[in-house]
Amino acid sequence: MIEIKKFKEEYRKDIRKICADTAKGSFAKNPKKREAICLTYIDYYLDYEPENVFVAVDSNTNFGCGYIVCSTNSDLYQEKFKTEYLPKIKKKSSILYLFTKICCRVNKKLDEKFSGGFHINIDSNYQGKKIGNLLLTACGQNLLTKNIKYMYLVTKNRKTRGYGFYIHFGFKETKKYFLGSLCLTYNLKNLQQQHGNVEITE
Repeated sequence: MIEIKKFKEEYRKDIRKICADTAKGSFAKNPKKREAICLTYIDYYLDYEPENVFVAVDSNTNFGCGYIVCSTNSDLYQEKFKTEYLPKIKKKSSILYLFTKICCRVNKKLDEKFSGGFHINIDSNYQGKKIGNLLLTACGQNLLTKNIKYMYLVTKNRKTRGYGFYIHFGFKETKKYFLGSLCLTYNLKNLQQQHGNVEITE
């Protein structure tokens, strides 16, 4: 059975491993680059906005098999990411550092318009079990309590595995960027009608 829980420190290790395991190419086996992936995609949220982190937990093993992270404080994100995380990323991967700097600028503009930017990931052994729907719904419920109207993400292109999943959930294409990347947004006014409620436990 899968439960959706609020983040606890005991799940940090599981979350970081899932994030690092999605690394591709030279990032997959290089410890420094795997660490850079975690610094880029999840560490800020675990450190500074844990109230916006939700974990899918296998109740039989207490394994954190998936997660979603989201920022609702754009100013804090921009400040901490630039001063604390970018310097660490630069030491581990210059390519990821340059990519992340660009993403920070894009995220700032999108936060001003939509807020609710998120990152989601699920352990490969647990994919295809509708855990993504549960995590997105939990995140959306949380955002609604903060009077945020949208969730958004930027995906590489329409050919990615996740694109169809997001469109099926109800996301819409909002803006195109360089190299075919797309901003997808979801209007949270539709959340309860389309996906009901998810129980979130401590």
